[in-house]
Amino acid sequence: MSKASHTLSALAIACALAASPSWAGTESGTADSLTMYGITLYGTVDVGVSYQSHGSAFSDAAATNVNNFLIKASNKPNTSLASNGMSLSTIGVKGREPLGADWWGIFQLDTGFLPASMTLIDGLRSIARNNGVPLAQQKSYGDSSRAGQAFNGKAFVGIESPHYGTLSFGRQPTLLNDGVCKYDPLSCSLAFSYVGFFGATAGTGDTEDRALDGTLKYTLKRGLFHGGVMYQFGNARELSSSRGSAYQLDLGITYGPWSVDGIWARKHDALAVGGSLTAGQVAALTTPGSSTYGLPVDKTLPGTVSDNTSYTLLSEYDAGRAKLFGAYEHIRYVNPSSPLPIGSQTIGGYFIIPSNSAFPRPKILEVAWVGLRYAVTPSLDFFGAYYRAMQGSYAKVSCSDASSPQCSGHYNALSLVLDQRFGRHFDVYGGVQWSKVYDGMGSGYLQRASFDPTVGVRIVF
Repeated sequence: MSKASHTLSALAIACALAASPSWAGTESGTADSLTMYGITLYGTVDVGVSYQSHGSAFSDAAATNVNNFLIKASNKPNTSLASNGMSLSTIGVKGREPLGADWWGIFQLDTGFLPASMTLIDGLRSIARNNGVPLAQQKSYGDSSRAGQAFNGKAFVGIESPHYGTLSFGRQPTLLNDGVCKYDPLSCSLAFSYVGFFGATAGTGDTEDRALDGTLKYTLKRGLFHGGVMYQFGNARELSSSRGSAYQLDLGITYGPWSVDGIWARKHDALAVGGSLTAGQVAALTTPGSSTYGLPVDKTLPGTVSDNTSYTLLSEYDAGRAKLFGAYEHIRYVNPSSPLPIGSQTIGGYFIIPSNSAFPRPKILEVAWVGLRYAVTPSLDFFGAYYRAMQGSYAKVSCSDASSPQCSGHYNALSLVLDQRFGRHFDVYGGVQWSKVYDGMGSGYLQRASFDPTVGVRIVF
């Protein structure tokens, strides 16, 4: 049975369960709860139509089906069905059971999917399908921490206490991802948020590290203070499908209308897959004597390996009907202390042709944003946000033009969105974002700017 068929079957079962009287209101006391015996079925379906003034063709694997923001392959006007514009479509189960003495056992399993194509999200497959394809002819693509795994979102177990916090282990979003999405006015929307679509901000510099396998995560809230620590057993291959360990620390305070968090994060052997194999690299896979001979064309990708460190400051001011947001992140990339060999495997079982020396000097990427969320009426919200990413030159000889991706440059994005809610479980949204790339950050791009409106509907259960 194909992956798409497995997904369709899972969704059909979920819908049947959701409609079943045995799940409606059992033990929860509410007419629309899907909880029975302490286990809750939950999900989101988000689908719409998107237009890009400079975009790429529909993909059945990329996280939104289309490239809502300007990327290197963005080329010509494109109108298409699109998934996950405002939030990720997911289906999952979670549980919370009493253990005694005010302790609870918890677990959560979920997966992200594409309602416009009825397939699981597989960012690496969206890139691999362009292997050997000229840039102007490539379909939409994007690196992701979701690579077609059965549970490509969360898969963890843990314990929690109102006094001592929560300790969990497994595959789970990082503290940095939690913080970035909490303080982003658009909550990491894939159609409208720069930090949602380009996951490097929430992934300590690389999108694949927004969620990590084999992580031990502890969070605590006491009075004005909240925070957490996280560690990834990245070098224990039986626990994690990604290489390299990771560490994160979050310290925050909530006082009156203010909430502020500071997050430090480090990831060893971080991996970024920014594009597909060239025609020459594809040919080498079937050429005896080549260092990459024998690797599968549909499962092999080029990847940049680095050791990354980030410092992030996040803030929110709650003024009642309006919430104001501001954030800044500083990310430093250096060549890995433990280079990866050719053919190393990563998430989803994909093979990597690594670049272990991409940074002649440390690369510094700074990302900042400001925005607001305003309640126009009790059921209508307005969102506005401005994002700016700034890259310093890391070439041996500094440069500030588009001659090389190692030159300094920046990326601007502006988003405006309206979201109308019709009850607790259904809403309709529409908005537009404009993005433009400058100098080194736009090296090799086919276009320099794009205008991208999207409308959609979202159902939450």
